[in-house]
Amino acid sequence: MSTGPEDPQRPVTRAPQDSPATDAPTTPSPTEQGEGTPSSGRRTTVPPAEPGRDRPGGREAGPEAEPRSGGRTAGLWISLILGAIVLILLLIFIIQNNVPTRFEYFTAQFQLPLGVAMLLAAIAGALVMALVGSVRMVQMSWTIRRMRKQQEKIHRATG
Repeated sequence: MSTGPEDPQRPVTRAPQDSPATDAPTTPSPTEQGEGTPSSGRRTTVPPAEPGRDRPGGREAGPEAEPRSGGRTAGLWISLILGAIVLILLLIFIIQNNVPTRFEYFTAQFQLPLGVAMLLAAIAGALVMALVGSVRMVQMSWTIRRMRKQQEKIHRATG
């Protein structure tokens, strides 16, 4: 048996003056199901409205919206604190791993503390990743610029 919105036997669960956003999930009363007939076990519910839309307690976007807690300044401070913690942990790592180690790079031979050498390797890896990311960003910039030119061309042709 079909219970979709087009079903003529589907019970009505709200009065016309009620707004959809204030309805709660309901079950039909015995009078809505029929005169004294037992329930068929079906429950008809009204889906709740989306959060923040036409709800008395929800936040709405617009000039009257409440400001977010925190913001850019709070995010900046949190990132600075986390960065300082990472630097302190790196410093502890370097101090604990100060055993001089011999390295060879092509024909060059040198000695560095192990912690410093590992830190330099990590920095080199980060620079390589930044280089690859920069190349991808430049490619995306070229693609965006080309698409904007095509969009302007289409806009001029249609307008």
